[in-house]
Amino acid sequence: MANNAGVTAPNTPARNSGLPAELKSTPHAVGSAVVSEHIKTLGVEVNDVRPWIGRDVQNFKRCGADEILQQLLERCTDASQPLPPSEKSMLLEVSLKAVLPICNGPGPVPQKMKKYLTEFCNAESERPSYREFTQIANTALVALSKVNVPGMPAHRDNDETAILFHTNDTANISQEHQGKKSIRRPDVVVVSCKSAQDAVAEGQSIRNDHIRKYACKSAPKGSNFQWMNVRSTLEFKRPKKRIPPPPSAYKMDYVVPAVLHMEYLKETDASAQPTDSTSSTSTQPTDSATNASAQPTNSTPATGPAQTSCKASDEVQNISDRLRSSTRSSTKRHLDLGSTEPSSTKRSRRAKESQSQEDEEKKKEPHRLHPVVQNGLYVAEMFAAHIARQHVISFIVNNDIIYLWWFDRQHTIQCAGINFVQDLPRFMVLLFIMQRMGYEQWGHHPIFEPTPGHEGEIFVEDKKKRKVDLHFDLKSKDRTTHFGLRGRATTLFPVKSRALSALPREDHFRNETIEFVAKLFWPEEARQSEPEILEEVYKIAKADPDVLGHVPEMVWFHRFDETSTAIIRKALGIDHAGSRVLYAIVFRKLTPITALSGDEFLLAWWEVVKCHRALWKRGVHHRDISPSNLMGYRLGGRFMSVLNDFDLSSIFILSPTRQDGPRGLERTGTVPFMALDLLMPEATAGQVEHLYYHDAESFIWVLTWVCLRYEKGKLLRKGRPLDDWLTVDAMGCHEKKTSFLAMLRRIRPTRSHKENFKVAMLGLAMIYAHVGPFPSIPMDDEAVFLMLQNHVPA
Repeated sequence: MANNAGVTAPNTPARNSGLPAELKSTPHAVGSAVVSEHIKTLGVEVNDVRPWIGRDVQNFKRCGADEILQQLLERCTDASQPLPPSEKSMLLEVSLKAVLPICNGPGPVPQKMKKYLTEFCNAESERPSYREFTQIANTALVALSKVNVPGMPAHRDNDETAILFHTNDTANISQEHQGKKSIRRPDVVVVSCKSAQDAVAEGQSIRNDHIRKYACKSAPKGSNFQWMNVRSTLEFKRPKKRIPPPPSAYKMDYVVPAVLHMEYLKETDASAQPTDSTSSTSTQPTDSATNASAQPTNSTPATGPAQTSCKASDEVQNISDRLRSSTRSSTKRHLDLGSTEPSSTKRSRRAKESQSQEDEEKKKEPHRLHPVVQNGLYVAEMFAAHIARQHVISFIVNNDIIYLWWFDRQHTIQCAGINFVQDLPRFMVLLFIMQRMGYEQWGHHPIFEPTPGHEGEIFVEDKKKRKVDLHFDLKSKDRTTHFGLRGRATTLFPVKSRALSALPREDHFRNETIEFVAKLFWPEEARQSEPEILEEVYKIAKADPDVLGHVPEMVWFHRFDETSTAIIRKALGIDHAGSRVLYAIVFRKLTPITALSGDEFLLAWWEVVKCHRALWKRGVHHRDISPSNLMGYRLGGRFMSVLNDFDLSSIFILSPTRQDGPRGLERTGTVPFMALDLLMPEATAGQVEHLYYHDAESFIWVLTWVCLRYEKGKLLRKGRPLDDWLTVDAMGCHEKKTSFLAMLRRIRPTRSHKENFKVAMLGLAMIYAHVGPFPSIPMDDEAVFLMLQNHVPA
């Protein structure tokens, strides 16, 4: 048995990574996963994640409009009225017929819809089109509430579930990300009627028809929505002043837009690089340099799978450069990274600092972000606002074409555009789906968030049929959230549980705390699971004193099979290699090693090095050494350091019948702490084997990092060196590290780590000798470890 919970890790599923067999290591992932999990522990600013989000949305998968509409309809079907497969497959056709009378005819609703569509087409700029589009959508929702389709749930006239579209371009929506504040202004948001009432009436009851009138106007001051309450967002782009008017009558045929899919950037290599000026290989734009919005909108009925590649004229090619430009200012959005000082006597100073930082961020923000990137940032906010949101559906409105984007932790799916002026029936079906979607269909997990903003106790029935109670402390200062799109999206919460507290403990665990921490994350299904790896780690700990007491104690875990990102991709006929699934693991609480200083820190660091070496020799390869993964606990006054976070580790079996290889598509390692060898292009493409030396080098970089950025256990607030390592790609980080090595004589540590930095310097000298033109460091694992050991005071 692996631990005191008596749980047994599931067997790793058959490898289905889609990787070439000749790869020697896992290629690096791209996007926000590289840095977004380190906002708190490493000093990453929310602002710094934006270039990587640009990469997240860059390489989306495509699907047809009818395909996604059909799948969304099937997801909304009423479980109490199951449809036979033959009828379920006809849901889109039946729905199109059901909404057609609202689009055509002499009645008041069709005439009103035509009037609003004409006004939208005649709008001469972007901002007035928000109001017209909102009127179109909300008028349609009222009419659709009376439409019934067999198998679909009836409309519920409930302010919690009923939705409406609301203009929002003048109102800030803010959110805290581990002490860092973001402020954004989406053009239009989709919210519940209750949220719209609360924003306008402040507790007073207002009729829904009045709320719909408010929704078409600019949001009044003080009526800001919260990301927790936003179901979806719409980002607009309107460069065309004249759009063809609606037709005299509508049919059910799909009208193919001139631009079937929007493009942002195309990937040209397999390396993990943001669109950054330091990249050795640049990311090229699409073949066509024509703005998507500038394409003609002469749409015609579908005759085949037409598609046009496009590239917006304001595309951000060097995002990081623009991010830091002091000559550009934002005309629409900004980030406020204000101080979080608690003292009430410092409020005035805090306000000034906040305003100063806000002004600085305006300078850093690109003049106008590409709508695809802006949309990605809104989605990242919606993900971060919830405990375990499974997916987010958002929209970009480009002239008269609406593009649906599906985001989950695997990657992005963009659906073919729908021309809502020329192809109103399909747009009506989309609105019909949104109206009938339950909270779960919007992407909220029914266990973790059964109702909006749920913060109470939840119950999970695990594989052993036990009902486990979990009560998360969502307001704790120890909560660690994730701001990003793709990747593991790890979130940590203090948690209480009567059932888990009553479980017996095994003798080899030494952490005496009664406090628990829950880890929710989305690992790749093709990888060995973290519980499976920890089982092997615990076997080693029982026999090896260097491991005993220096690994985390897993109390309980559960895999939520129904959350697999492969499900929607299989249904849409999209390659699902690299699919992810939600895990929840409960551990005994640990504290960061960065809270230590002086000799205590150095001893704790060395004990983790020894633990890591002992595990490596026995086939457990950690491969992700970073400050975030060096933790510990107190035992009898002594700090017991812990090598934490094994979800990117692998078990290497020394057997002639088994060849270990990369599993999954996710990069292994945290860029600022990775060995220089692993930051080269051939390594980021998976062509370099990950050796013990590489993790040993990572330990040296971690030691250096802490010595330069922490004083008496606290992260420096100002003047932190090495910040730029967090915001560049792999090759850019390689360049900065090699430059750093050439300037070692000028580097000064903090006072509390002055002696520790002497050890770091000896380790850095080893690295310098290895990367020079004539490498002198032996690659034998034991020799590397002994060299490290010889540099650490006894």
